Amino acid sequence: MRIGHSHADVYDRESEYWQDIEDAQNAQIEAQKNSQSMAVESERKNLYDKDILTQGD
Repeated sequence: MRIGHSHADVYDRESEYWQDIEDAQNAQIEAQKNSQSMAVESERKNLYDKDILTQGD
């Protein structure tokens, strides 16, 4: 019967823990970039649409 954990077991679990945190942070950064990109694109479209509407007058 084995009692406790080896250093390798603890290191592996800690590595996985920090990797999960890093992955979550990277996913959050990517989501923010995508959100900002969509906002910029939406604003560009609005400006383009307004420009087309005002040129027709």
